[in-house]
Amino acid sequence: MKIPLVLAAFGTVSDEAAATYDMIDREIRHRLADTPIFWAYTSRVIRNKVADASGRIRHSPLELLTELAGHGYGKAVVQPLHLLPGHEYHQLRQQCRQSPIPCHVAFPLLTAPQDYHDLADNLAPLIDEHTGQAILLIGHGTNHPIWVAYHAIEKIFRQRFGPRIFVGVIDKHPDSTAIPDEIIAAGWNRICLIPLLLVAGMHFERDVNGRGQHAWRTRLEQAGLEVTCVARGLGRHPGMIAAIGARIGETMSRVRGDDASGCQAG
Repeated sequence: MKIPLVLAAFGTVSDEAAATYDMIDREIRHRLADTPIFWAYTSRVIRNKVADASGRIRHSPLELLTELAGHGYGKAVVQPLHLLPGHEYHQLRQQCRQSPIPCHVAFPLLTAPQDYHDLADNLAPLIDEHTGQAILLIGHGTNHPIWVAYHAIEKIFRQRFGPRIFVGVIDKHPDSTAIPDEIIAAGWNRICLIPLLLVAGMHFERDVNGRGQHAWRTRLEQAGLEVTCVARGLGRHPGMIAAIGARIGETMSRVRGDDASGCQAG
């Protein structure tokens, strides 16, 4: 039997996020037409909401791997759609260790140094559209040690696009409270917000582009900045979608090669 691919996403109940997943799904199915492809949601809360709203059942990765074993598959590839190897990624790996069939858990989308440079390449057309503005990339944030990745992103993007690049987060680390003052001190009065999120879902609507007191848009406008906001996540940018498809295609080719030579993918 063909080795199946499991796409492990956080999950969504929003139309925008669902459209993002659909675009990624089409890209991967186009590249891997002969591969059985399945989706799993890592968020229990989202899985319950999806079932309540539509009656459809969205499996957890372990539930799906167990089902695949029941259908006779002897091995699987799991591709996380997380951006960074933080808490959720390591929880996914731990869950996959309980799988009844061997599975290769691939790395998240931003893992190797080249991934960060590729992200800059893929966002270059968008950033270049907003000349004369500071650019603020907004990620989720984390208390996992991978929080330092946000500083790496800022460093790499500044090397590529200059000092008008700033990187902040919605929650936890790195501390982003001083960023509005830093933008003003650097002489900017106009800024473009770009979500550093795969999907522009709830966090984007509430915490980035929202009108609440703690939303990034509100904070920046109260500081006197003119704000433009890009209302789509990374998974809606053609370059990023192509990069995700290429990454997964390479992973599947490598695992198939290991399988044919008798090596076990880890």
